[in-house]
Order: sequence, then C-alpha cells, then structure tokens
Amino acid sequence: MDPILAIAAIDRLATFGRGRLGVLLDADDSELRSTVLATLPESIEFVCIAARSPEAVAPAVADVLAARRRAFVVATSEEIGRAAEVAGAEAVIAKGHEAGGWIGEESSFVLLQRLIGRLRLPVWAWGGVGLHTAAACFAGGAAGVVLDSQLALTRESPLGKAARQRIRSMDGSETASLGGDLGAQFRVYVRPGIAAVDDLRAAATAIAVAEDRTQKLERWRSELLRAVGWSDPDRQALAIGQDAVFAAHLADRFVTVGGVVGAIQAGAIDHVRAAQLESPLVEGSSLSISHGTRYPIVQGPMTRVSDRAEFAAAVASAGALPFLALALMRADEVETLLDETARLLADRPWGVGVLGFVPAALRAEQLEVIRRYRPPFALIAGGRPDQARSLEADGIATYLHVPSPGLLTLYLADGARRFVFEGRECGGHVGPRTSFVLWDTMVRGLLADFPAKADPTEVHVLFAGGIHDAQSAAMVAAIAAPLVARGMRVGVLLGTAYLFTEEAVASTAITPGFQSAAVSCVDTVLLESGPGHATRCLPTPFADDFIGERLALLQTTASSEEIRNRLEELNIGRLRIASKGVDRHPDYGRDPAAPKLIEVDADEQRARGMYMIGQVAALRNEVISMATLHANVSFGSAEALRQLALPDGPAEAAQPPAQIAIVGMGSILPGASDSATFWANIVDKVDAVTEIPASRWDWRQYYDPDRSAPDKIYSKWGGFIDDVPFDPVEFGMPPRSLQSIEPFQLLGLLVVKAALADAGYATRPFNRERTSVVLGAGGGGADLTA
Repeated sequence: MDPILAIAAIDRLATFGRGRLGVLLDADDSELRSTVLATLPESIEFVCIAARSPEAVAPAVADVLAARRRAFVVATSEEIGRAAEVAGAEAVIAKGHEAGGWIGEESSFVLLQRLIGRLRLPVWAWGGVGLHTAAACFAGGAAGVVLDSQLALTRESPLGKAARQRIRSMDGSETASLGGDLGAQFRVYVRPGIAAVDDLRAAATAIAVAEDRTQKLERWRSELLRAVGWSDPDRQALAIGQDAVFAAHLADRFVTVGGVVGAIQAGAIDHVRAAQLESPLVEGSSLSISHGTRYPIVQGPMTRVSDRAEFAAAVASAGALPFLALALMRADEVETLLDETARLLADRPWGVGVLGFVPAALRAEQLEVIRRYRPPFALIAGGRPDQARSLEADGIATYLHVPSPGLLTLYLADGARRFVFEGRECGGHVGPRTSFVLWDTMVRGLLADFPAKADPTEVHVLFAGGIHDAQSAAMVAAIAAPLVARGMRVGVLLGTAYLFTEEAVASTAITPGFQSAAVSCVDTVLLESGPGHATRCLPTPFADDFIGERLALLQTTASSEEIRNRLEELNIGRLRIASKGVDRHPDYGRDPAAPKLIEVDADEQRARGMYMIGQVAALRNEVISMATLHANVSFGSAEALRQLALPDGPAEAAQPPAQIAIVGMGSILPGASDSATFWANIVDKVDAVTEIPASRWDWRQYYDPDRSAPDKIYSKWGGFIDDVPFDPVEFGMPPRSLQSIEPFQLLGLLVVKAALADAGYATRPFNRERTSVVLGAGGGGADLTA
C-alpha cells in the first residue's frame, strides 16, 4: 500500500474513531511498517501483524513493541502462532481457511482448537464467525472474534453498489482459494467473467512450476497487489471470505456495525447459556433416544474403512450408531457385509451409507439387498429427498447429506427431516464450505424455513467435520442451541476420530500402518482433480506424485475433463492400499489362478497409499478406546460447557451529563405528518398556521377581535394537525376500544413507532433490558375531539 494513503487513512481513524483503535500491517512490508510506526498517533493502541511465514514474525513484533504498541499476530498456521509467542506478541488471531485474503489450509474451527491447545497466548478467531458460530468460539476458549466480510453491507460500509449487489446474492460458494500449489493461498470472490480472477488463476499455475520458492512468492504477491481491489468488482478481485454470506442477513437485521457487534456478542452468551442448560450431547438426549443408542453420536461411513461388521459392532457396543460404507460394492459384497452385520449386531441399531450419484444399475443392486435386510438407518451422500422417501417407505430412517443452504430449503419443502451438515474439514471428498460457514447458514435456514405447522421433533441434525473431542463437541453444542430450543434433535457424526481407536485396528478396519501414519500426522493436504473434486488426505509420497502430475497436466493442452479423468485414474485402489494393506493382483481376471488381492509391504503401503483423513488428525496423537472417545465427546463436552463462566455484563462507570445522541425522531405536527416533512417545511419556509378548520369547530360563533369581549376568543388562527390514520390491529388493540382511549395516547404510539424506525429499529432487535422510556404528555386532546 502507498505509505501516503496509509498514513492518511490512519489519521482519519485517529480523528474520527472512538474507543480502542488499531491497525493491520503486512509483516513482509518492512518499509511501510517503519513509516507507519514512526508516525502512528497515540490513540492507536493495537498493531496487528499479518505474517505469511514464521520467519517474518519476530522483526515485525520487535518493531511494534519498540513503538510502545500492543502487538497481535495474525496466524494462519501453528508455526506462525508459535513464532508470535516466542517473539513476545500479546495475542494471536487464528485466521481460518474460510476468511478473505491470505489464508492457510486449516479452517477457523480446527486452527482455533489447535492454537488454544498449544499456545499460552490468548487466541482470537477470524473467519466464519456468525451469529451462531461466535458462540462456538466462546465455548472453545477463544478470547474474541474478528469480523470483516460480515460487515460488508452495514450502513457504514464504504463498498459501492456493484460490490454490495455481489455480496448480497452470495450463498457461501462464490469464493475460491487461489495459490494452493504455491503454499500461499489467497481467497477472493469468483464468478465467470471477472478478468482479474482468471488472470490470477493462470498466474498461479505459471508461477507454481518455477524453481525458486522465494521468487515464486514475490511474483505471486505482485500479481495479487495488481489484481485485488474494491472499487470495481467486474475488473478487480474482491478479497472477501466465505463468511460474506452472513453479511446480508446481519445488515438487514442489525443495520449498523455496532448493531452487528452487539448482536454477535449477546448471541454468543445466550447460545452458551442455553447449551449449558440443555446439554444436547449427553447420554439419553432426544436424538439418542430416537436412535436407540446411548449417545447422540454417529460413526460416519468411511470408504474402505467402515466395511467390517466387527468395526460396526465395536461402535455399537460403545454406545454410538455405526454406518457401513457401501461405496461401489457390488450386490454380492453388500450381501455378505449386511448379513454379517445383522447377525453380529442383532437388535442393536446400525445403518448403511450409500452414494446417491453412483450409476443407476449399481444403486439398484445395492438397494435390492438393503431392502431385504432393512437396516434401521441409511445415510445418502449426494442424495435427494425422493431417494430418502423410497427407503423410509421400507421402514429405514434415512439421513441426507446437505451441502448448501439452498438445498436445505428445497429439501425441507420436499418433506426431508434428517440431515447431515458436513464441513470441508472432513477427510476424503470435501465440499466447498468450511464447518463454521456451513453450520451457521444451516442453523439459520432451519430456524427460518422450517414449516410453522410441522413438528420440530421430526428434525434430526448431525453436525460433521472437525469434531473429535470434548472441546470441539462443546463448540457444536453451542451452535446447535437454538435448534434444541425449538425441539429439534441434534447430534454429531465422527469419522477421523475413529481412526485413532484401538478397535479400528482390532477389527481390521484399518492396518496398524494406517493408524501409525494417522498418529504421526501434523497436516493434511487436498488433492484436487478438478473444480469441485478434491480429496483430503495425509501428505505422503503418493500425494506428492499426484500434485506433480497435476501441475504437469496443467501445462499441457489437455482439457479440464481430460485432466480430471487422468487424475482420478491415479486414485484408483490407493485408499485400499492405505487402509487394508492390499492391492489388486495385476493378473486378476486374466489368470484363473491369480487371487483378486495381494498384500503389500509397509514401505509400499506408505509410498502408494492414499490415506483419507480429516484435519483433526493433526490435533490427535494417541490411540484410545471407542468408549473413551464417546465419553469425551458426550460427557466431556457437557463438562466443558459447565466450566465456562458467563459474564454478568460489564460494569459501566457513570457517564458525565449531557453525553446524549439523538439517533431517531418521530413527530406529528401541523402541516407535517412526519419529521421529514417538518424539516422540509422549515427549509421551504412553509407557514403551517391556518384559520381554525371548520372540521374542528365554527370559530365564527366565538370570535371577536375585541380582546376585552367576554366569553369570546380574539384569535381565529392556530396550528392544527391533519387527520391521522390509525390501525389498532397493528398494535394489538381491539378496534372498539378506540372510543375509550385518549387520542394523545394513540398519537404517542405512532410517534414512538416512527422514532424507532428512524433510528433503524423498525425490524432490528435491540437490547430492551437496557432501554428506558420517558413519556410526557400535556394539554389534553381538546382540539382532537371537538
């Protein structure tokens, strides 16, 4: 940024800003940092340092401390957070994958858990913070939250009309992270036809194949500085996050920045208080009763993992609901698995996970077997309500994966009532939205779109993606509190956490090698074969080969479809190698004596396998029993919520006299039925004094210009209001009651309503507990009733 423009902006902030103020500086721009810190007004208390590498943190923090300012560091990874702690920063801001601008791979939900658990500094959350997820941050131990894209449509926002229109129409899927192959991701608004975004995509690919990493990052930064802007969304790249999807609702409901901040702060406390009272994830909750399980916990279907009856039995014995993953199994394989599971689990509940998008012939094969065995539950990934109804007609309660708020609205209208909301943090194939963004929009959608006359207890919601222990489950419980209050049933779906259980290996769901790789995990990677086709797994030699092949293909003339098909071919059989330690025999199908599968050794398994796993793998480092896992999620989350101390409200010092702001006015005056007309009359010099209207009374009977004349009036002039329409039903008043009510009281209602609307509170909630009313009335209503 131009130093002159930066200093001018800071001066405006210092001049007009109130309260505690701060600035955000780029750790890599030492020249700008030196200039700003040398001229920083005394009223600027905080300096936040945005660092893209651990090495950049120490010198930037040292400069801030030397300038006698409080240093916060924006961390997109644990390494940056640790560097901030060592450098002497006061706090760390965990900026998640869903935020706008420079980001890392981990979402706010996961990064917040990681940093809170491993740093001694206070940690704030940036990315995905909304009315419901702010409560999760509070429940998870965050010191505070950061809002940016969420405020884009507030009254104070400087954005122009075009940018506002783009943001208002968002559903959360309109942004993309660019530069992933460079290890320097940057999130922007995307849609077809934005040249700046297309240029950035092309530049990222071209830069990725260069040799020198330092030069790569410098070139990438230069490209972004050239492309990113806010004035013209058709020609510039808007650096907004997925959480901009919250902006329209927040602005419509709370109007101003202050209104949004107050609502999020109050909502976080209310959500946590409700979760403390309800404890929705404890043993015997409404969802666990519906499932017939001890806990409201579901083991999610995991391809090539949850395909063992013994694994399902272990999950059920530990009190959760197991799901088999049928994936692409043929009918004979499904038959064998379901038969074993039905015999082993007997009367305990279990379910099958199927893919709604598999070829019709394969789906028909699988469904035929499923209908014969009739497991109590099913879960369809990529399914539709009609597919769920078909299974439910056979007595199989069926969940649907719902990846977007638009689909949720359609599914609710179509009668669906069992949903899985799985965020991008999960292992395997991932969707576009992170858990925070998805969950917040889905909770809002359920509260807003659920049919008024329908039974809320029919709604079953499973939250998934990043849940694995007491802390993460407590965060989910806080988010879900409004649903529980409405009578809906909520629970959690776990996947990756089961890979860290003793039973996963004992049941041969995975090999010891897979579990060892999971325990040693420090990060995950996404393997993207094409737009909308990405798989989360461990960083292994195969992952490196995949990324290298992808970059090579991007430099060819191959079409997107050809590239995707080639990369998908690379994936075939890789998960089976990782999870089961076996591979397809190369001669199977040609040589009658060749077995279908052969074992691979540990080295080959590690080199060639694709270890599908979620981001929470990096947060776990020990193997436990399923019973311990379930107890941590259930009882542990309830205890974590109970330990939270809720504020009683800040103790405010008495304000000095006369610090009053008039933020809204309402009036009914002669010649002006509202305040706007009154001000216009003043400007236009309108004289509102008239003769006494005949509709009031006949002044000629009482008028005498002689002031000393007895029983007469010597003026026939005055200010009189026009007829005022009044709808008693709007105020909950019986129409016949009007004849018994003083007209001034009715006018008072209208004036108060107008004043509230003028202040922005017509449809926007406000803190009624801290609102006082002083009402004065005098003179009576003689001229109104004569």
